[in-house]
Amino acid sequence: MVSRLVQNMKVMKHAATFLLPPSVVSATNRSAQTYALVVLNQQIPKFTPLLWSHAKLRICADGGANRIFDGVPKLFPDQNQLNIQHRYIPNVIKGDMDSIRPEVHKFYAELGSEIIDKSENQDTNDLHKCISFIREQTPAWDHSNLCILVTGALGGRFDHEAANLNVLYVFSDMRIVFLSDDCQIRLLARTHQHEIHIQSTVEGPHCGLFPIGGPSVSTTTTGLTWDLCNSEMRFGSMISTSNKVREEKVTVCSDADLLWTISLKTPIHMGLTC
Repeated sequence: MVSRLVQNMKVMKHAATFLLPPSVVSATNRSAQTYALVVLNQQIPKFTPLLWSHAKLRICADGGANRIFDGVPKLFPDQNQLNIQHRYIPNVIKGDMDSIRPEVHKFYAELGSEIIDKSENQDTNDLHKCISFIREQTPAWDHSNLCILVTGALGGRFDHEAANLNVLYVFSDMRIVFLSDDCQIRLLARTHQHEIHIQSTVEGPHCGLFPIGGPSVSTTTTGLTWDLCNSEMRFGSMISTSNKVREEKVTVCSDADLLWTISLKTPIHMGLTC
């Protein structure tokens, strides 16, 4: 079934070059993507400064501002804390403002961060608000080249985590990547065939594919240790977990939206000295 659709599908390419130092990416000229960074209110990965250096737009969702304010200086213990805090200033802080501490709000407001209070809107979570902002406020960007990196979407309360995963489906036409110290997660929309170019120095080998939004009648992959061939996947039956990448390029084609996850190798070098 999928094989009949492949020839009519556009190919969407993915590569975690944001986990490589900007100097390496520039030298190899492998990335034409524009990155935005969204920081949510969970522990930030140790490589957050690397993500920050790649991003052209940095947004903290409410309590995510506390995480940058408190967490980034701890990643540079030999440097002056206040100097670090002055170097990592979010462009925007957006949310219902129920989590950001008053002193953090004041600090960033005085340094020019745009503060957007959306406390009147309780129908969407902070991540949804931030993704909407990026979509609405960056009309000049080619969205096909835009990739939104998100920290803090994983961990903590499961209802928050599930709501964040739901955002991937709401904005299935956009590249959005969830990142923790252990793994990355992205949605592979059924509207495209996907090529995932593995950065083997920083990610893998463990990976998985999950049909969370609904069952897949037919999924086909290449480049995995245990490839799928027109395979059916559904919760309550088979899903692809604890798989491994065996090639530098993985392809995925499915009749369902799938979550792709791959492990990250530690430590990921931050690629900068601040």
